[in-house]
Amino acid sequence: MQLVEQHCINKSDSRYQVIDGAAFASKNLYNAANYLVRQSFIHTGVYLRYEEVYHQMKTHEAYRALPTKVSQQVMKLLDKNWKSYFEACTTYQEHPEKFLGHPKLPKYKDKLNGRNVLVYT
Repeated sequence: MQLVEQHCINKSDSRYQVIDGAAFASKNLYNAANYLVRQSFIHTGVYLRYEEVYHQMKTHEAYRALPTKVSQQVMKLLDKNWKSYFEACTTYQEHPEKFLGHPKLPKYKDKLNGRNVLVYT
């Protein structure tokens, strides 16, 4: 059994600004790592796995803006999203009637209003 703790914080809470800043930094890391993976996949057809992205991103300022364990979880989430995309493509080839169209690549988060999840292990 895995225990999960969730905290709902309103905008009036004093901790909101700190958490919002961290979620914004998480979005920046997600977009930067997604850029590497997308460009590699689009131009060379090679999918960069989590380990390869980690080695390229570990010195990036977006990676350093968050605690290491949070940054790793953000990149693992991106890896999970890409694996889901590939599974959806495989399912689409077998049963296209289950879809409205061909699955699309994982997208970037909104540049100004986007936020990403923070996972603390």
